[in-house]
Amino acid sequence: MCAKDEFTGVSTVAGSFIRFFYPAEKTAATLNESKRCFWIPRQQYASGLVNFMKLPVWLLGRFFYWCVGGLQIPAIYNAPLCKPTGEEQLLPCVVFSHGLGGNRLIYSTYCCELASHGCLVACVEHRDESASATYVLKKNEGDEKTTEEWIQYRHLQANDDGSELRNKQVHIRANECISAHNILENIQSGRFPTNLFQENSILQQLKGRLDLKKFAVVGHSFGGATTVLTLAKDKRFRCGVALDVWMLPLGKEIYNYNLDQPLLFVNSQQFHRWDQNMDPLKKLINDKPETRSIIAIRWTRHMNQCDIPSVLPPYMLYWTSLGSKLDPTTAVKLNRQAIWAFLRRHLDIGNPPVREPVIDGGEGTPEYIIIGPEFITEEEHKKLDTAKSSL
Repeated sequence: MCAKDEFTGVSTVAGSFIRFFYPAEKTAATLNESKRCFWIPRQQYASGLVNFMKLPVWLLGRFFYWCVGGLQIPAIYNAPLCKPTGEEQLLPCVVFSHGLGGNRLIYSTYCCELASHGCLVACVEHRDESASATYVLKKNEGDEKTTEEWIQYRHLQANDDGSELRNKQVHIRANECISAHNILENIQSGRFPTNLFQENSILQQLKGRLDLKKFAVVGHSFGGATTVLTLAKDKRFRCGVALDVWMLPLGKEIYNYNLDQPLLFVNSQQFHRWDQNMDPLKKLINDKPETRSIIAIRWTRHMNQCDIPSVLPPYMLYWTSLGSKLDPTTAVKLNRQAIWAFLRRHLDIGNPPVREPVIDGGEGTPEYIIIGPEFITEEEHKKLDTAKSSL
């Protein structure tokens, strides 16, 4: 897999900041693990995550960066795109939207996984003040050099209307996902955007290699809400997967959209038992149950759907209450399986099986998967198993 950052627009949040993940050609450089990308490449991102958690940045910002700054992901920065093969000429495309307090970096497990299956993944870093940290490049007067201007996460203030602010932000976010689609359309036809990182060779290699008929959107939490609204706004996206969708930003207006693309909701147990969020989600699913399905992963928490539990040491997970009863490796594996099973089916990638137990249930369903919107306790689950064995 390979990573490539794309930065368009100067002196304005109207530009796009995207990290591309794509299948890379196997060369000596791409097989060299020492050349892999750093998970958190800048201290500002580490400090931003600390700030989002309302912890003292002056005390823990440098410490957190010291803990994670050396971690690498299985991707090489700016590596050459893989050469087309007989059956794999074009790359299906996926736009990924991060959650509240996230960024383009902390969902690498999903982005790398999808790239390994031959997809181009555009992970957007949102400019609506919902990212833990991001930045714009401002051109200096009189020369071509640029200066970074950092945008910090915006904590809610006492006089803020939370619902109104989040609704405004989710529309900005959906428009940024649509903008990512537009950028990829332009790249496909050879109309390359101005990349302020001045590394356009990969964009040129992507020309003519994208399958714009196989386009999906995936997101976590606030990004899950962004996924739903993006599908509602733009029919070019064929399907979507929402991980722990946060319903509050969507408000009641979401029920008025003609949203007919297939949608999979993947919940952690924590979100699956959050009635205030599940009630509007059930209504959304029941409006079109034939195209909207939901599963949950038992013994998991909200943060199991990003990289963080997989990289932090156990003592830090305990101290920050980010850990879960199910081990992070299993949780991430089940999330990845569900995402790929759904995208493979609805984007017609390869020859997907008629039934995928991880999202359809039935024989072979992984033991930690809950099919449907209702939560079944462990005791109830055992009773069902006993009843089945006695039939």
